[in-house]
Amino acid sequence: HVPLLNRMARSVNFVWDFVNELSQRSIKERGVFLSAFDMYPYTKGAGKELGLHSQILQCIAGEYVARRKQFKKVRLNWRKSGGVRRSLGWIPVNTGAAQWKNG
Repeated sequence: HVPLLNRMARSVNFVWDFVNELSQRSIKERGVFLSAFDMYPYTKGAGKELGLHSQILQCIAGEYVARRKQFKKVRLNWRKSGGVRRSLGWIPVNTGAAQWKNG
């Protein structure tokens, strides 16, 4: 379903932007770069509200940290869910969280 994927992509963008803001504030206020492991407590419980599995939240945090290190940036670009310059609908798929229906 396209509406379901669109909703999931918006949720992923929301989590990405939250982690981006959290990381930026940590660096600015405490001078500490957060690892993906450090971000898990801040995203705990958000999966139920956003309709995402907890492993997907962990995957987003891990991807964010990897890209931040790769590009050597304090803050990465925001992921926009609307408008003409919106981000692509990237949805991380963790095979451990995948469920198969009807075979």
